[in-house]
Amino acid sequence: MDGWYPEDSDGIGAGRRRMRTGKRRPQRRGFGWGAALLVVAVVGALVAGGYYWLSQSDEPQGPTQAIVASGGFQASIGNDQTITVGLEIRNVSDAPVTVVAARIVAPAGLTSVGIALAATDDANSAFDLTGDLPASTAIELGTEAAERNAIIAARFTVDCAGLLATDAPLGEQIFVVVKQGSTQREEELTPPVVGDVPWLAATARRVCLDPVTTDVPEQPLPPLPDGEVTPTTNGTPG
Repeated sequence: MDGWYPEDSDGIGAGRRRMRTGKRRPQRRGFGWGAALLVVAVVGALVAGGYYWLSQSDEPQGPTQAIVASGGFQASIGNDQTITVGLEIRNVSDAPVTVVAARIVAPAGLTSVGIALAATDDANSAFDLTGDLPASTAIELGTEAAERNAIIAARFTVDCAGLLATDAPLGEQIFVVVKQGSTQREEELTPPVVGDVPWLAATARRVCLDPVTTDVPEQPLPPLPDGEVTPTTNGTPG
């Protein structure tokens, strides 16, 4: 029979409706509580890390330098191819410091005979660089002006051939072992210079270039920065 039967039309219509129903996409759900908590945790960690980094950036990294070589030194040249130097050191921190030991790396041509730490108190008021070095002991430096300073005294023999083998002696270094509270560490000090020449080399060259004799006028060594008189090449005041 031609034409559509009403029941056929209804059937087709229902079938179409079923097809449309079958093509519907399933409803998507959100990330869920687990994913949301994960995002919150990650963001929180990033914020905390950024705050920690910013708060640490203004804090000093590691301990600050407590001891410096303040620039003043005295020197004496002996008749036995030796030099003796006394270097002033100073506590520049805001807390007491104990200087436990010191060591000096000398340039080529100098051999260490002895090194000592000495306090700048009345017990060493008669100390000069021509006699025996004082017994070395740990020195406690305070924060008051009269308690901040100490002396590193050192004696070297001089080999002129080794010293004068180079026009620009290198390698001079000064180290002190300091203790603050329960922490002990080694600090490097800046060696003083005479003109452009490091202090040990400048002093030792006097042994080789200006030997001590009776017919040569005494040559005073470089004065201290504070104007004190240094010994001359034979140890007497200049």
